[in-house]
Amino acid sequence: MTNTSVETDFLYLYGVVLFEELQTTEVPAIIGIDQKQATVLNFKELAAVITPVNPLYFSQQYIDLQLKDPEWLKEKAFHHHECISAIHSQLTILPMSFCTIFQKEDNLKSLLNEQYDVILEKLYRLKEKQEWNLKIYCNPEQAISYVVTHNPTVLELRENIATMPKGKQFIMKKKLNQLITDEVEKVQSQWWAQIEQTLKTNFEEAKLRKNWGREITERKDEMIVNCDFLINKKKSEQFLNKIHDLEKEFAEAGCTFQVSGPWPPYHFSKEN
Repeated sequence: MTNTSVETDFLYLYGVVLFEELQTTEVPAIIGIDQKQATVLNFKELAAVITPVNPLYFSQQYIDLQLKDPEWLKEKAFHHHECISAIHSQLTILPMSFCTIFQKEDNLKSLLNEQYDVILEKLYRLKEKQEWNLKIYCNPEQAISYVVTHNPTVLELRENIATMPKGKQFIMKKKLNQLITDEVEKVQSQWWAQIEQTLKTNFEEAKLRKNWGREITERKDEMIVNCDFLINKKKSEQFLNKIHDLEKEFAEAGCTFQVSGPWPPYHFSKEN
C-alpha cells in the first residue's frame, strides 16, 4: 500500500501500526468504509491506516442518526472489524473504535503527537499477540447435582438431617436448599480460579467481562465466565489444548467451554 496524503475534510481511522513493520510487510489492500482505497499516514515510528470519507455521510450528526438503523450498523461495524482483522493478520495494530473520524489530517497528526509515547508502548506490548475469548456456560441442574454429591459441607448437613426428627428435618431441608445455592456460587468461583491458574502460563493478560444473560445467549445454561486473553501467537495452540482438557475435566460439573479467536486485541488496546 502506498503512502498517501489524503486531501479530504474527513478521515476514517482503522488503527495505528508500527512504521518499522511496513518496511517488510505491506498493509493489505482495503476498500474503505466509503468505497475508497485505504492508505497510510506516517508519523515518526507510527503509521495510521486511514480512508477518506464523505463529510455528508460521516458527520457526527449523520452517524448518530444512522446508528438507530440496525442494518446500517451491522454492515458498517462488520466492515470495520473485517478491515482491522485483515490488517492484524499481517501487522501489529492498535485498533480504533468504530467510526473514529477526524475532520482534518492535522487533527489526526495532533492526536498521534499527543499520544505518541502511549501508542508506541501499546504497540510494542501487542507485538506478536492475539486476543482470544473464553465463555464458560454451566447447566444449573448439573451444577446442583455435582455440589450435592461432592461438596463436603452439603454432604455433612444431609447426613445430619437424616438422623433428625421429621419436624426438624422440614426446617433443615430449607436450610440445606439455601446452602446448596450458596455452595454452587462459591464452587463456581473456585472453578474459575482453578481454570485461570491452569491457563496462566499461556497468556500475557486476562480481562473478565460481564456475563451475558440468557436473553442474549438464548441458551438454557448460564454463562458463568466471559474472559478475554492476550496470548502470544506461539502459545495459542497450547492455550487451545489446555482449554480442551479443562472442558473434559469440568464436564461432570455441567460446564461447557466456548472459545473464539484469534481476534485483533480490541480489549487490550484501551486504558484499564
